This record gives sequence, structure tokens and C-alpha cells, in this order.
Amino acid sequence: MKLGENLRGPIAVIVLTNQAWTMGEKIMRSFQEYEVSPEMMELWIHQKCLTSKPDCLLEAEEPHTFERLADILPELWKKSVLLIFVMATGIVVRQIAPLIQSKDRDPAVLVLDEKGQFVISLLSGHLGGANAWAKALADQIKAKPVITTATDVQGLIAPDEYARRLGWAVKPVSGLKHANRCLLDTGCLKVWLEIGLSLEHTLKKDEHYIFVDEDEKESAQIWVTPFHKSHSNGNLPWITFVPKALSVGVGSRRGISKENVLEAIQESLSIIGASEQSVSGIFSIDLKQQEAGIIEAAYEMGVPFQTFSATEIQTLVEQRRLSQSEFVKEKIGVDGVCEAASLLGTRHGELILPKQKQSGVTVAISMERFLS
Repeated sequence: MKLGENLRGPIAVIVLTNQAWTMGEKIMRSFQEYEVSPEMMELWIHQKCLTSKPDCLLEAEEPHTFERLADILPELWKKSVLLIFVMATGIVVRQIAPLIQSKDRDPAVLVLDEKGQFVISLLSGHLGGANAWAKALADQIKAKPVITTATDVQGLIAPDEYARRLGWAVKPVSGLKHANRCLLDTGCLKVWLEIGLSLEHTLKKDEHYIFVDEDEKESAQIWVTPFHKSHSNGNLPWITFVPKALSVGVGSRRGISKENVLEAIQESLSIIGASEQSVSGIFSIDLKQQEAGIIEAAYEMGVPFQTFSATEIQTLVEQRRLSQSEFVKEKIGVDGVCEAASLLGTRHGELILPKQKQSGVTVAISMERFLS
């Protein structure tokens, strides 16, 4: 992992002393070298440091100041994906303790000493990426990363670390402790796939993850599926990986609201028993490129919105013999939108939910046959 890679939100660097301020500036420059936007980073210094500025002060705007850590941490905790403290670990532990919630909600937390000799991964080592960032930052500033998670110490890649790398959701998060314990005790975890992985997929290449067939799925500790419980007979795995494997095709009348689009998508997902976290994107025809309701729905779901040309849409409708509508043909010049758009949104997909109509919106869903 490189600094700034897969950055999904702001970074805050927090220092208490002038020597720590110098280190804080070094950290900020390290991220900027990897083209992390200045708008994505904030440097916070204690007010007492303002009497003398470090020689290395960045030409960017002045740092933010604070008098008490307790005054700024709650807000930084909510909005940041990574908090970097340059101060004693004990101070950090006492300050963040009341804010800690869960593995999938807490930001990554790193702690450095003032001389930058050590980069400690303190919290959210796997799902939050703290371990990876500790290694990357340590390499950049020539420090020693301090990683204490048991799987990393044993040279194993934990399930939650794979989830972070692959961008997959994990359900339930509470099951990770059982899976990680099993990996440590036995050296392996059994995995059942409802969606194929290529032979070159990073998870497939890990000898500590053993893949089982359908008739052995009840013995697997991990399932990889975009569907809820995946038609289980009752014996559920410790954790389910939810890959972004579903492509949602959308057609709509002009001026459709965000609420109508979201309602139609959620209803369609419920029909197939799929999680919203499994959606890779929303797709439509170029004519809808500026459709505010669809754009806002995609933003709220945290997925990209992409459109295709009328030629691409019509070609696929004819090739795959997809649903056709005289009304759609008359209005926009193609036989249909949502089914073709959903298929075009995949690499190797198949249509799993044909066109559904609801409140001025049409929705179709396609699923990748395998992930590479």
C-alpha cells in the first residue's frame, strides 16, 4: 500500500509540541508527495506551539489550533478515515477510549514519537487500514512500523484485511474474532463461493484459504456472496464477505426524484435477497447523464453512476434479446435501457433480475459471473 492509496476521506495529523510539529509537517509532505489533495489533510497543533514555528513550515495555509484534545477529537473522529497523533501513546489511549465504537466504524489510528522513530498502528489495523498505513508511512519517513495484531505477527493475512484490500463488506463484524482465532489456531479457513474468483485472484492464491464445494458449504467459516444468508438451511458461517458484484441498470422518466430511484433499487434488491453493499454502480443511457435524481441516488449509496451510448444499449438489447418497449423506443430511440445498462456495467455478467417497474423508474440487476 502507498500513502494515500484508496483514501476514502480526510486525514488529521495532531501534535502537542514544537518538535512534534516538525514531524507533523514531515508527515503532511509525505502524503502530498503521493498527490493527496491538501483539502484531504488537516494539521492540528496545540496553541502553545504558536510562539515559535518550525523552519520546515509548509507554504500552505496555517495549521488548525486547539487548547484541549477533548474539544476537537469527537468531530475529527466522525469525519476522518485516518488520525495520526505525534505524542505519547498513553495520551492517545485515554483520549480516544470514549469514542471507540466498532471495527467497521472507527477510523484508523496511528501514533508516532516526536523523532519519528516508530509508527504504531493503534486502532483499526485491518478494516480501517491502520496496519497498511503504518508500514507505508514508516517506509516513507524511514521509521520502524509497530504492528501487534496476531495474524500479522504470524505472517497471515486476516479476513478483515482482505475485506479492506478488496473493498468487500463483512457481516457480521462480530464474527471476525472467531475467524481470526481459527486462522491462528489451525492455519487455515474454509471458504464457500457463490460467485466465482479467477485463479489469479489474490484470495485464491493464499494457501491459508481453502475453497469448498456446494455440498460442503455448511462447514465453511467464510461465505463470499452478495445475497443475504444465501438460501442456507440454518448453519451460517462466522462471516460473510459481500463483494461489489451487482450492477444496477436504471431507466426513468425525466425529473425523477432521488427518493423514487432509491426506493425502486431497494425494492429490486429485496426481490433477489441482495445487500445494498453488493452494488458496484448504477448504470443508464447517456440521455440520463444529467438526471439529478439518479446522480443523487448513486451519491447517497456511495457508488459511481455511469452511462452508455444509445448504440451500445441498442446493440446489446438485440444481441441478448432483452426486454423491449415500444414506448421507450418512441421516446428515446432504443428498445430498452435498464437491462442492457446493467449488463454493460459488468465485465462478465449475467442478468439475474429482469426489468422491474416502480413509480416512474425501471430497474434491472446483473451479477458478475466471476471476479478477477
